[in-house]
Amino acid sequence: MQDTPSITPAAHTPAKGWLLFAVVVFGMIGALSLLRALPFAPRMATAGYDGPLVITKGGTYSGNWESSDSEVAAVEVRTAEPVIIENANIRGAGQLIRSAGYRADITVRHTNGYGITPTPWSDYKKPRRFVAVDVFKNVTVEHCYLEQTAGIYLGVEYVGNGSPDQTITIRYNKALNIDGRVYGDKDRVQFVQFNYRGEVPYAEVAWNEVINAPGASAVEDNINIYNSRGTPASPIRIHDNYIQGAFPMPLAATEYSGGGIIMDSPGTDSLTSTAYVQVYNNQLVGLGNYCLGIAGGNNIEMYDNRAVVAATFPDEKPYHFWTSGIWAKDYYKMQNTFANSMHHNTLAVVGKTGTWRNEIMDSTFLAAETYGNTILPGAVTKSMEKAEYAHWQQKLRKHQLLLGPIQ
Repeated sequence: MQDTPSITPAAHTPAKGWLLFAVVVFGMIGALSLLRALPFAPRMATAGYDGPLVITKGGTYSGNWESSDSEVAAVEVRTAEPVIIENANIRGAGQLIRSAGYRADITVRHTNGYGITPTPWSDYKKPRRFVAVDVFKNVTVEHCYLEQTAGIYLGVEYVGNGSPDQTITIRYNKALNIDGRVYGDKDRVQFVQFNYRGEVPYAEVAWNEVINAPGASAVEDNINIYNSRGTPASPIRIHDNYIQGAFPMPLAATEYSGGGIIMDSPGTDSLTSTAYVQVYNNQLVGLGNYCLGIAGGNNIEMYDNRAVVAATFPDEKPYHFWTSGIWAKDYYKMQNTFANSMHHNTLAVVGKTGTWRNEIMDSTFLAAETYGNTILPGAVTKSMEKAEYAHWQQKLRKHQLLLGPIQ
């Protein structure tokens, strides 16, 4: 609309300003109305962080990325080419690093991952996995720090070539409070879960520190090998990890099905069940329910581990849920559980309510050879649990190892 000759420049300028102001105000009202209509309103990234990243080409990626929407991964990998994520900081209300169906080859190192407040989800729960990969050739997670995340999940299928360059390597990481809470609910999550099909040689989960605090974490099994296999010549090796704490959420719950390190194998025959796994030199401290378990699978060996459970909270009140040391059972009645052994472990585990000891569950010998285990005498105390952490620190110094990101 053109100006009329009768309006002087002095009178015209404020009229144009008021028109612009009105346009801005009405535009803002319209935008706010649109946001209210959306199922998830977009949020600005935290200062110092970029929004979500989608990777479609191989290469090395460093930076800070965040997704405050549980439906959107902070970093999504959509390529089969080798991808390295390093020297990064990643925050997510849902999955932090995600790849689904791309035959992934992913290395994550020297990276911090933080779970932030979950938002509503649709179709299925999306816990705050630090790394969640379905269909993969190679996954390496080393020297990372995880806080309030839902750990590392590898699922569906291994499609690698069976070489040391295409395997699973999870080492030298630190994790605080594995947390399966999602918006309005929770999911069963772990520090590490293998749930893939196919045999993976050279797989290793080693030298990781996982600490879960009561009331601040929501972990199921800290490490769960679920219908996943190594090979006869190269079993999955789970060794030299320090795992402290496994509790129900809410903490007042009296039933809890999580715990330490478990081999789990429902609905499979002996050729596809969990198999060829070695679990050794781990330290398991203050865990609820169990420390080491075999619920199904074959050719599994658990040895030279230490389990110390005083079964009391920091205020010295006894746990109100089940506690135990080692156990084995053909839990699912699939006849896939044989050729297992649990031997030469050192155990000091107080049973529920603190009135008895429960190092080795009854009938464990029916599903695994059980021999050479040492049950420590005397009272099991919180001081003994603290001594285990000091022993862990000594091990790290002896092997000259530093955990977490090294910049």
